[in-house]
Amino acid sequence: MNTLLKCVQNFRFNVFKQTKHLSIYPALRVKEIQEKETNNELVISGKILESGREPYLLKNEHPEACPVCASGLQIKHTDVLILSQFMRSTGGMLPRRITGLCRRSQKYISSLVIMANKAGLMPHLKPANSHKDPKMRRGWKKYNKYFYESTIKIK
Repeated sequence: MNTLLKCVQNFRFNVFKQTKHLSIYPALRVKEIQEKETNNELVISGKILESGREPYLLKNEHPEACPVCASGLQIKHTDVLILSQFMRSTGGMLPRRITGLCRRSQKYISSLVIMANKAGLMPHLKPANSHKDPKMRRGWKKYNKYFYESTIKIK
């Protein structure tokens, strides 16, 4: 009975696995609200408008690949808006099953997040009373670190 319960739980987890779709190239989904009145009946509908940024968006040629590998961009530790998509509000990294990244990209992004935290670029993503804030550290560790672009290992 116990093994049957585990099989059902694993099946349910695999079938209904919710993934957070992270993207380096988000599309703007603006809707225009249209109201139509026919025979004392009000019909309200929303029509998706085309984005003016459409020619500037990156095209994903390989939808089965992870977003970082498919984009081909060289993400650096200074790209905090991209890096913050892969983090929880408490400062931890989201797991691979949620981000949809491959193993190499997950490790690369986590090292960039560490570099950004040490450089003081993402001090807002940390738990309260945490030593992740460089100003709360002791000694020389409280000062920001600066990294050369050549020290970042490009995958």
